Amino acid sequence: MAWVVAAVYQGQGYAREATQVMVAWLRAQGVATLLAHVHPQHAASRGVARGVGFVETTMVVDGETGGRTPRRPVTD
Repeated sequence: MAWVVAAVYQGQGYAREATQVMVAWLRAQGVATLLAHVHPQHAASRGVARGVGFVETTMVVDGETGGRTPRRPVTD
C-alpha cells in the first residue's frame, strides 16, 4: 500500500479516507493481509497506517518500517 497527497491537501484526511476505501476494496477482492512501509519520522503517514489497521513490525526496508494489517478472520 502507498499513499501520496499533494502538500496543499495534506492534513485534511484525504490519505486516510482513500486508504480506507482501498483496504475495503482489496478485502472484498479476497486479500487477507496488506503491507505498507512508512518512514519512522513521517508521523502523518504513520497515523494513516495506524488509522486503517496497520500494525508496525520490526521489518525495515530502505529505512522504512513495515506495517501489516492483521489477517482477516476466517468466516467459514
